[in-house]
Amino acid sequence: MQYRLLHEPDRAALEHFLSTHTSSTMFLRNNLRAAGMGRRQHPLSADYFAAVTADGTVHAVIAHMRAGNVLVQGTPDNVGIINQLADFCRDHIKGPVAGILGPSEAAQAVMQCWGLMDSHYATNHDEALYRLDLDQLELSMPPLADSYQVVDAAKIDRATLLRWMRDYEMEALGAGETPSLDGRVAARVVTALEDRAWWGLIVEGEPVALAGFNARLPDIVQLGPVWTPPAYRNLGYARLLVAKCLQAARARGCKASVLFTNNPAAARAYEAVGFEVIGTYRLALLEKPQTLVVAQAV
Repeated sequence: MQYRLLHEPDRAALEHFLSTHTSSTMFLRNNLRAAGMGRRQHPLSADYFAAVTADGTVHAVIAHMRAGNVLVQGTPDNVGIINQLADFCRDHIKGPVAGILGPSEAAQAVMQCWGLMDSHYATNHDEALYRLDLDQLELSMPPLADSYQVVDAAKIDRATLLRWMRDYEMEALGAGETPSLDGRVAARVVTALEDRAWWGLIVEGEPVALAGFNARLPDIVQLGPVWTPPAYRNLGYARLLVAKCLQAARARGCKASVLFTNNPAAARAYEAVGFEVIGTYRLALLEKPQTLVVAQAV
């Protein structure tokens, strides 16, 4: 087994590996499709490190994103390979690490190898990983006001979107009141609007919920963020908006959707439209990016 940085000739092998773990590699597949391989100016670019056999087959991958997050993918029976790959990456990653995301066992193996288990995190927990085949989408809706619209999020006041996403980052992702929060939120809103990746629910003239996709491929989409301000919760709004977004994706030929959450109320809404738990996903976002300590030669 070789542990090395991947290059463009390895792309087909990497894509094949990721396609065999579709539900837990949406960020990886989306980013690879959008930015290609290697570190560049694109915000979704990354260095992709992998465990590769002599025939070129990829068995595990660790991607260090330009923004600092690390995306991990292995399989339940190859944690030993993930450990070896993490050892290699610790000495070759360029720049700080901002967080670790991936299937729970693999992500925690990387955190352990890099000495990050006891670091200070804004968010560090397992979330339930859900999947829905869109031909099973449940469209029966709770009773709502007669006057509602699903609109492109660009039609919602920008100040409202910024406020909602600021609250979302703090509640769902554990973000603190730091000087970088507003800039990060503003960049996220601009990118989502440019990509036309978010939609809003308007009820009786008032915006009451937001939903979107944070990773999209022709055959599958990953749902997130989903946000309902506290004043409009428990009224069925998120469930309606999620169902409408997925219905539109299905009409474009999309076959499935995935998401991850640890919010019980959100989980009930997702399960109501047909999502089922298929695993766990680790979301570990550091309070401050850290530079990895290179292993000392013995």
